[in-house]
Amino acid sequence: MKKVKWGIAGLGNIAQRFATALTQYSQHGELHAVAARDFERAKSFGEQFSANEHYGSYQEMAEDSELEAVYIATVHPYHKALAELFLSRQKHVLVEKPAFTNLSDWLEMKALAKQQGVLLLEAMKTVTFPAYRELKAYIKQHQLQLTSIEAGFGNRNQYDPEVFIFNDKLSGGSTLDVGVYSLWLYYDLCHFMNVEVSKPFVEMLGTLDQCHVDTDAFFKFDGAIKGKISSSITTALSRVAILKGNDFIITIKDKWWNPQVIEIEHKGKVTMIESLAAGNGFEFEIDHFSWLVSHKEMESDVLLHQVTERVLTTMEEALKENGFSHLTG
Repeated sequence: MKKVKWGIAGLGNIAQRFATALTQYSQHGELHAVAARDFERAKSFGEQFSANEHYGSYQEMAEDSELEAVYIATVHPYHKALAELFLSRQKHVLVEKPAFTNLSDWLEMKALAKQQGVLLLEAMKTVTFPAYRELKAYIKQHQLQLTSIEAGFGNRNQYDPEVFIFNDKLSGGSTLDVGVYSLWLYYDLCHFMNVEVSKPFVEMLGTLDQCHVDTDAFFKFDGAIKGKISSSITTALSRVAILKGNDFIITIKDKWWNPQVIEIEHKGKVTMIESLAAGNGFEFEIDHFSWLVSHKEMESDVLLHQVTERVLTTMEEALKENGFSHLTG
């Protein structure tokens, strides 16, 4: 299979990790171009990762006729404008989570992608990890019925006005930055189990006087599969995810959002799923997306549009109902 030529738009920390995976561990993709608003930044990044082209504007990269796919790695509020730019030039787009800050932007860009005949997906790497996909196969094979999911993502960060998670003008806060991971896990598994999800009870806190963002969030879901989903940008939370049923407990081990080791206790027997990443894990979403592009697929059976839409809806509604509507603009 011919390798897909990738471009990266926005060259911060997460772009570094993506570029490392793309250039060292991807089987189906290669780095063709990088772009930033600062040419020197693009030049330095491009040279570091041996990109063929480096551009001082996103518009220039969008006009690159060799470019096939673009990873958008800027902060959240700039996702839509860049997605629109690249989709309108018939480039396939993988946009870093959260894809957008509201459902309307997603639906508009999804329609544009369909019109242009290209692929648009949200980059939720967790569900592309082999161990997670093996877990789903185990659940299906053994006909397990989940009754609860508990997952959180929280880091203890000191307030820094220069860091975007503390900037309400850049749609900072815990829900959009890290809560999206846990909500994706919950909705993806509920979709997999064909279980309807009711509107959650939500509690949000803004504990910093210096900025108006949600520092902590908690989502409680009732129904056939109960959910306890939490996030924080000021407190370290448990790094394991727990899935339960009547006769089993599944533990997705440390850094559950990079699932590589999973323990299943089922009817007195312990089964281990271990599938370690050779790189940092970004290679899995890169190769999945590249395969879809090469096979001219317009949707993914892994990075589901339906899940993106449910997660965006839940986050947007929760933020608006808890006094943080300005983060969804």
